[in-house]
Amino acid sequence: MKKIFYILAIAILSSCSFLEIDTENKIATSEVDYTKISEMYQPVIGAYQQLRVSGMHWANNMLWTCRDDDMTSGRTDDQGDALLFSYRGGYQRPNSYWALNNAWVTPYEIIRTCNSSLLALDRYAENIEKSSADYENYLSYRGEVVTISSWAYYMMATSFGDCVILSDNSQTRFVRSTREHVIDYCLAQLDSVIPQMKRMRPNEMVHKGAFSAFTAEALAARFALLKGDYAKVETYTDDIINNGAFSLFADYYNLFKIPGKLSDESLMEVQCTDFGLATGDYIGIDQWFNCMGASLTGTVDGTQVSIGGWNFMQYNQAFLSWAQARGETIRLETSCLIGGQKTRENFDIGGSAIYNGKAYLPYSQMTTGSTEWGRNNNVRLIRYAEVLLMNAEAKVRLGKNGDASFNEVRTRAAMPTLTGVTIEQILDERRMELCSEWGLRYTDLLRTNKAVEVLNQAQLVRDFANGEWSEAKAYWPVPGTQLMNLPDLAQDPE
Repeated sequence: MKKIFYILAIAILSSCSFLEIDTENKIATSEVDYTKISEMYQPVIGAYQQLRVSGMHWANNMLWTCRDDDMTSGRTDDQGDALLFSYRGGYQRPNSYWALNNAWVTPYEIIRTCNSSLLALDRYAENIEKSSADYENYLSYRGEVVTISSWAYYMMATSFGDCVILSDNSQTRFVRSTREHVIDYCLAQLDSVIPQMKRMRPNEMVHKGAFSAFTAEALAARFALLKGDYAKVETYTDDIINNGAFSLFADYYNLFKIPGKLSDESLMEVQCTDFGLATGDYIGIDQWFNCMGASLTGTVDGTQVSIGGWNFMQYNQAFLSWAQARGETIRLETSCLIGGQKTRENFDIGGSAIYNGKAYLPYSQMTTGSTEWGRNNNVRLIRYAEVLLMNAEAKVRLGKNGDASFNEVRTRAAMPTLTGVTIEQILDERRMELCSEWGLRYTDLLRTNKAVEVLNQAQLVRDFANGEWSEAKAYWPVPGTQLMNLPDLAQDPE
């Protein structure tokens, strides 16, 4: 059989600790003792590890984030081809770019690992009484893995559109499924596991931060939003809200920093830790934070300190002006680091661009002896604020009142409450609250048929190439490397 997309090594860990150093290049084989039920969580840890390593690759995030009208990759001296995927490059999207291939490969690394994890869990289940607590755990663990896999499919469906459903790692046919089929597949998968998962916040789980039924529901709501099934969106998000366990983290400035790690707002978060050490054991995400970070300098105890980000992800001036005109305060300060100004902590922000402040970690919150950007921080994937805004939109589209959930988000942001909120107001609120997060602004433009109007505005100067956005460019092309290795991908999707 041909090599599929990559060569994958599954990580099997040496203990049941949720955050644990993984043993690289170990493959699950018949040597695993599936009667040792105390080790049943190990395949789940392997799935989380793959999400952290593959899903949080900096190049993927660079491409996912720079598709909308608010943010772009700002560098021309390094990874200049990334500009061709944004308005600055006229959405040319060359299928030969290595980062495009990476954005295809890495979600399938996650999916493939999840498939293996599910098989391993099923082997453990063969040795468990179905009426036992261990069997309940088995069902919940399967739900965690399905949620991880579904997140990878979500990123594929919203970036490439039509893509392969890899339901079996021994699969040899790789004809793409339509985007609509992928969405329906994931909704069915999530619906099948949600009733079997733990109904608690991730920070309440036995394995702290593990994904729960509410995580799966929030992700399912995202899929249903893409589908335009607002009744489903309302059902999923009402259940999360009415449960009453979640709340918005009061301090928006610290939400994306160390104090906000695994807060009561978090539904889906990738965990990292340096164990409080500047060197040695580290569970991290390579350069995810560095890619977005600005260059900062400041004085600490009389010594000059420099923190060097890569300066890739930048907002445009139009977004800053729009946010200022709205009267944004704390969300603007948190989201945008403006070159030539200072941070709240009195560090100078280098350059003249507007950088992604959601990747900023103050020096005072860094591990002593380390100035690596974001080293000890987590990555937020889905927040309760997004759930509230999905709920508001679903209600309004169904002819109901969405004020309550909408205004909960605005109140935390120190913005005045509104009555009789409209879809346009909700979409603007999503634009501000979720800016720079996972390409959500771009997916909103697509699903509301606003992409042509917004992405071809005259103010979005195409300064590195000619061209503009069109419906034919809504999703990325299949990478050339994949087409060469897997001819099935060239066939019409099913």
